[in-house]
Amino acid sequence: MVRLVNFKKICSVVICSLALSVWANDSSEFLVEDVAFIEAQQDAARSEEAVVLPEHLGPVIDTNVLAEDEVEQTNADKGNILLDAREPWAPAIVPFLDASDGVEEQAPLERSEPKISAPSKILAVDVHPKMPRIAILIDDLGYNRHGMDSSLSLPTEVALAILPSTPFAMQTATSAQKQKRITLLHAPMENQRELKLGPGGLYANMTEDELKATLSKDLDGLPGIQGVNNHMGSLLTTKANSMAWVMETLKGRSLFFIDSLTSPKSVAKKTAQEYGLDTVSRDVFLDNIRTEAAIDKQFTRLLKLARKNGSALAIGHPYPETMSYLKKRLSSLEHDGVLLVPLSFLLVSSQGEPDN
Repeated sequence: MVRLVNFKKICSVVICSLALSVWANDSSEFLVEDVAFIEAQQDAARSEEAVVLPEHLGPVIDTNVLAEDEVEQTNADKGNILLDAREPWAPAIVPFLDASDGVEEQAPLERSEPKISAPSKILAVDVHPKMPRIAILIDDLGYNRHGMDSSLSLPTEVALAILPSTPFAMQTATSAQKQKRITLLHAPMENQRELKLGPGGLYANMTEDELKATLSKDLDGLPGIQGVNNHMGSLLTTKANSMAWVMETLKGRSLFFIDSLTSPKSVAKKTAQEYGLDTVSRDVFLDNIRTEAAIDKQFTRLLKLARKNGSALAIGHPYPETMSYLKKRLSSLEHDGVLLVPLSFLLVSSQGEPDN
């Protein structure tokens, strides 16, 4: 181990030794103890592998003077790399504490997940109501060309109900099918006033087989039929058995039923729901009085019901007055805040829910 010795101390020892040597040559009167002391100092100086440090590195600590405990404390406090170069310098790193070292282990910090608040409930005032919807069905088609042409010129949302076995029935049904317009069989049903029904009529005195056979023939005679509504029928629609046979026939063909509601005692809609058919009842007749003023009054009533209930269905006929009015009126519905929709949008399922 290389020991560090003060430069000044070495110089003083050497000078003393030289002085004693000169004195010994000049005088023989000196003590043996003094010679032994000087020799011991010289031996000590030779035995030390002295390392002389330049003074700019600072004072060298004399380890002979300091006690061992003071030397250790001094080295620890000062951290002088020149005094202890056994290990290279490394940056101080805070040690990880372990539970086995007698330090109580701390529970890891829990990371709190951000709380996502549930969306607030939508209030009724925040919901934009659907635009009121109206649907229009034109009855009694098939007897003349004028009625066919004028009804086919209306917007395609307007549905057509065609009487069976009439002169223009097939042509009207085919043209409507090309327009992808909803078409119905306008099934003639017995009325309270005993008015003639024409071909394909359904009567209250018919047996089940007779009624079903007649209705099936009417349906087979028209292509693209999607549903049925009653023509007149103020008597037959009040007969539960007759209505059950009608609905059984329609269910087998997956058709819907529209109750024209020619009698307040009608059980047609109720029976249709019992058999699982989509159905709806008429709200307004547009043209019981064939004047523009009367038709306009009924149309205003239709809009009022639509705004109140969300939707409303009107039934009209291919009269010239009705066709002229609808052609003009349906082109400006955006100003009324209502929407003209296909009839199928107003149908209600057997569970009481709208289909659209």
